[in-house]
Amino acid sequence: MKTEFDVVIVGAGINGLAAGCYLARSGLSVAVVEKRNEVAPFALTEDLFGAGVPVDTHAGVCFLPMSPVWGDLELDSFGLELISPEVPAGTLWRDGKNLIFYPVMEVDKTAEAIGKFSRKDQARFLDVAASFGPHVQEILDRAVFSAPSEEGEDFLWSLGQHVGLSPADIRTMNGIELLDLLYEDEHVKMAFLGVANIGVFGDPSEKGEGAVMTLLANTLSLMVPRGGMHTLPHALVRCLRHHGGALFLNAPVERIEWEGGRPRTVVLSDASPYAKKEIRAGQAVVCHVSPPIARGLLGDEDLQRADRSLWRKMRNWDMTGHCAFTSYFLFDGPLPWGSAAWNPDVHKCAFPLRAWDSWDHAKRSFQYAKNEELFAVAGDVGEMYNLHATDPTRKGPDGSCAFVYEVEYPINLRREGGLKAWEDRRLTDELHEKHLGDIEALAPGARKKLKKSSYFTPIDNWRRNPSAIFGHELGGDVSGGQWYLGRMPSRSAVPGLYFSQGVWPASLTHLGNGYVAATAVAEDLGVKKKQAWWRYKPMERFLEKLGGG
Repeated sequence: MKTEFDVVIVGAGINGLAAGCYLARSGLSVAVVEKRNEVAPFALTEDLFGAGVPVDTHAGVCFLPMSPVWGDLELDSFGLELISPEVPAGTLWRDGKNLIFYPVMEVDKTAEAIGKFSRKDQARFLDVAASFGPHVQEILDRAVFSAPSEEGEDFLWSLGQHVGLSPADIRTMNGIELLDLLYEDEHVKMAFLGVANIGVFGDPSEKGEGAVMTLLANTLSLMVPRGGMHTLPHALVRCLRHHGGALFLNAPVERIEWEGGRPRTVVLSDASPYAKKEIRAGQAVVCHVSPPIARGLLGDEDLQRADRSLWRKMRNWDMTGHCAFTSYFLFDGPLPWGSAAWNPDVHKCAFPLRAWDSWDHAKRSFQYAKNEELFAVAGDVGEMYNLHATDPTRKGPDGSCAFVYEVEYPINLRREGGLKAWEDRRLTDELHEKHLGDIEALAPGARKKLKKSSYFTPIDNWRRNPSAIFGHELGGDVSGGQWYLGRMPSRSAVPGLYFSQGVWPASLTHLGNGYVAATAVAEDLGVKKKQAWWRYKPMERFLEKLGGG
């Protein structure tokens, strides 16, 4: 058993694995250490219903087309197959209308869909798309796939130029005000606010960050992994091993020991099955666990001695604002969408979004969420995964289809008696029933097609991913004091200590935080410039695929 490595990464989430792949391919000896017996607990695909239907039990949206990682790591050659949906996304309403978003190369079709609501908004959308289009790769490179900096923040404020607004405007504007200025129809505004909300670049209702995240939503692109999201971490594991990296599963970390003012040795629990319990990092330790967990492993005394401000940030880290309750349904076939008469392409939509009932409802909903009023926001906005519309492997032998409905909820439940209320089946069953009611309102007759259902609460998600405190999927809130420059540093001031969780960008399937962390380590160890393969720009592999390359 080898126990000496250049780099040890604690946590085998998809972004920890991505960082490991980059560093191993750069010629460094790398070990990734994981507490569980399975990598990437938030990127699993399971046959939940025993019906031969693969269900993504957490991450369902694959943002990898945005990313340089797809090309750099040649993930196609390690078993990842991404399908480009004919209709990637759309927003559905109870009033029988929908707004379909077509692929990035079909801007005119999306504009036509917007034009059914407002010709003025159609023209504005085309203007915005024309302004953003030539700069998308630069925007993603500087705003998403680079570590935060003061210059980077100035660049974020400058994004307003693409819609005729100054940096001063953007710094003092939230996403709701921005959309009020850009568009006139409330359906159009709700649709774009919903897209911004799932992009997780900040809180749409907060000044500055809200405007930025609404603008960055124009850069989102997505595809569907054939067979399920689990194919992404499996491809990353194959890539890691191909380049000589080691993966230790069933290896809970007891602590990280320091030597000479820097973390050096990852000590495994006595319960781990490995004969040797210490794995030494010669050059770097990368923490791919949420900051409160990392703080416990690194130890308060050593952290305070090395960098008190970093210790304070980790001690005060907030993980209460993005906690998912996810309902899973098995239907006897595709859903009968009520808005098909408005645009029948809704039946082809991989990622439909349920987004409020009116513009006033949307604005109230954000305030209710800040007030932690659980049932006031129940089902207000939810991501839906209708992946059988794109991926034929997502249907069962009898034609049954899985459908996922994910809603972010206030976590504390103080009005209901506190966190223990998440264990009250009466409350959680009521939320689950509310989700089914939302689907029935959008697809009349859905209840009659229902065969089975289940759900995971935020606390269930926490059990499945011990690093995800309260079931928080992003490694910590991405808002207020924890937005952009307030995130954890990928390169800390402590020699040899790096973070790939809780950093900018948020931990999503574009693998941006793994990329940013790997960049920091590789630059510091002097290996990045030597890698000719480390060259892809954001969206470059996606554009190659579209062009048949």
